[in-house]
Amino acid sequence: MAASSPLRSACLTLHRIMGLALGLFLIVIAATGSAIAFYKEMERALNAHMRMVEPQPQGWTLQDALKIRARLEAQDPHSSVFSLQLPQNSDEALFARVMPAIDPKSGREYALDYDELFANPYNGERLGRRRIGAATFHLEGLPSFLYYLHYALFLPFGAGILLIGILGLVWLVESMTGFWLTLPARPKKSKKGASPRPFHQRWASAWKIERKGNTNRLLFDLHRAPGLWLWPLLAIFAITGFALNLGGPYAHTVQRIAAYEHFQEAPPRETLPQPLINPPINWFKAAELGQRYFAQQAQREGFTLGKPAAIEYRRDLGLYFFLMHTSRDLLDAQGRPTETDSPATAATIAIDARDGRFVGLQLPTGQRAGNTLTSWLIALHVTAVGGRVWQVVVACFGLAVVLGCVTGLWLWWRRRVLR
Repeated sequence: MAASSPLRSACLTLHRIMGLALGLFLIVIAATGSAIAFYKEMERALNAHMRMVEPQPQGWTLQDALKIRARLEAQDPHSSVFSLQLPQNSDEALFARVMPAIDPKSGREYALDYDELFANPYNGERLGRRRIGAATFHLEGLPSFLYYLHYALFLPFGAGILLIGILGLVWLVESMTGFWLTLPARPKKSKKGASPRPFHQRWASAWKIERKGNTNRLLFDLHRAPGLWLWPLLAIFAITGFALNLGGPYAHTVQRIAAYEHFQEAPPRETLPQPLINPPINWFKAAELGQRYFAQQAQREGFTLGKPAAIEYRRDLGLYFFLMHTSRDLLDAQGRPTETDSPATAATIAIDARDGRFVGLQLPTGQRAGNTLTSWLIALHVTAVGGRVWQVVVACFGLAVVLGCVTGLWLWWRRRVLR
């Protein structure tokens, strides 16, 4: 129940200040989020030449994919293909993430104008490349641009990631104060001794939109009621916005209250003094070890193995991360393993690139409570579960957030003009 008037007034002021600070940012984030709820469909429709291939009867193997990775890297000596996402369907292209290679003479990174590569997994044909988020007037660049806007806005990558992560926390506090402010004030004692109306009756008006009132009342109801209806989603998306953009701080926070590991964001060891560029354990050996370690861990932990999902090398850590789908994965609406890696919803094994030593296992569910909960929350955020119905729900939710921001800013402006 809402407390004293001074506290309520202070919370209202805080809510308005945070709302003004967040408003325009949230409009962009929520609007782009509504669109990229259908990111895979947009990519398939607008970038079929890079994302789709003709299935071949001979198939492809993990060894084939690693050879293609090496070939892609050799085609541009200034590039380092550090992550390979393996196709899970026969018509999907091989997807690689790229960073600049290091000049052995100067020790500095080369300039590189792209960070994603696509190739045919059957014959190694290079299908295209791009820099994610690059502004373009071509339709094929729209999904990538919207995706970048959603998690980095118009800012340079590092600054944008940091800002969105912080905004996620601010949004969570904003949502909590907004919810608290909808609670009815403590009723005053009646001089006649009559009992006040029950709490739920006094709170009921906050859930309604009164269409017969004046403009200010309508705006206020449009701002308040949808926020109450969707409050659980507001909290989930605020928390996951923080988790997706600031995975390290998120991991350290969760680890204080529950068992949680995220090898990519909170590595199992410190950064090396110098990047390990040509490790003793190469990609082929790492993949072999990854499969061997997974077989051992599956027997020990009691899960079954599916397809390899990805392999990544972090030169700053001297670690390989080998990802594989298992029976501990979340499943999409068609019963297939989900395809997200932030945090990984495929199981991950960390391998020391210096000697091939097993460093650790990270399962998306059933191993650590923090990972299980986070995997579900992230999967909801990126529409990896729930199928088309959940995609539509998330898209509508994004539009509702836009409505809440617009009505909040409008109310503030009208109040300012009246003053």
